[in-house]
Amino acid sequence: MNKFFKTALMIGATLVFCAELPAQVLESVPDVKRTSKTIEQPTEAIEMTSMLGATMSGTSGLVSIPTPDYAEQGMHLSYKSNNSESSIFAAGQNVDLEKDEEFIGIRAKVNQHLEVSAGQLSYERSSTPLMTGLNFKEEHYSFGMKYSAPFEDKQLCMGFTFTPMSAEELNLADIEQIENLRNIYMTVSEKISDNFTGYMNLTSAFTKKQEIDFGNGIVRKLNRKDIFIGALGLDYQFGDYASFFGECRFGNYRDIFKDESVRYRLHAGMRFGSEAFQLEVTGLNLTEEEPVLVVGGSLGF
Repeated sequence: MNKFFKTALMIGATLVFCAELPAQVLESVPDVKRTSKTIEQPTEAIEMTSMLGATMSGTSGLVSIPTPDYAEQGMHLSYKSNNSESSIFAAGQNVDLEKDEEFIGIRAKVNQHLEVSAGQLSYERSSTPLMTGLNFKEEHYSFGMKYSAPFEDKQLCMGFTFTPMSAEELNLADIEQIENLRNIYMTVSEKISDNFTGYMNLTSAFTKKQEIDFGNGIVRKLNRKDIFIGALGLDYQFGDYASFFGECRFGNYRDIFKDESVRYRLHAGMRFGSEAFQLEVTGLNLTEEEPVLVVGGSLGF
């Protein structure tokens, strides 16, 4: 992704965050009119945004943060695609990596509170110079459930996504793929203003014991790892037809070259359309040297 797109997304995210945060920080506000669905509950009316898209794991939400969703019925089919480049130092030399990734997801409402989802992730990675252990194609199939409910004056959702992966497949996967495909999570949301909704998310992802064979006589062994991630998100609705959203994620992680580290990531994107059909453009890891551009969309039935 070129520097112009990266800069534009970061400027947009900064303007949106700065416009509201100095004055309000996830506090209760008077009930206001907005272009969204109102769902009647026995004790209160729940106002939810009407431009929820699909996360990288297939459930409804922002980029990777699942969000409360009270649609009574319906199904959505989503598609995302990206190409990323990175470099690592392995076996005494610098290695350039390129990855093409596609995700197809489907989610359905069982009732007003319960959502089920399924997805297929396929990706291909290549390396220069060629390293046998880093050139491959993989496919993974995921299943998830999410439950949404009111929580005092806020909204809450919790759920999980699970993908069967062998130790070898976990060796090959990126940390972001593991976070999206093998996790349990909880998200709390609250309206900040007429058009802004804030989100706070906690996620725990998990791996297995792993043994990494680079194909050149170098083998590395890693113990099972639990990955804990915290995230803050904002969604700004432009009426019924567009939204701007961003996430700041932070937590501990481990890759195949580091035992332990803390990572901070910034994602932001734009979504256009309606409840039935949406197009979206998202930038991942905007603070890093090689951010990733993700394009996709969703179709409702």
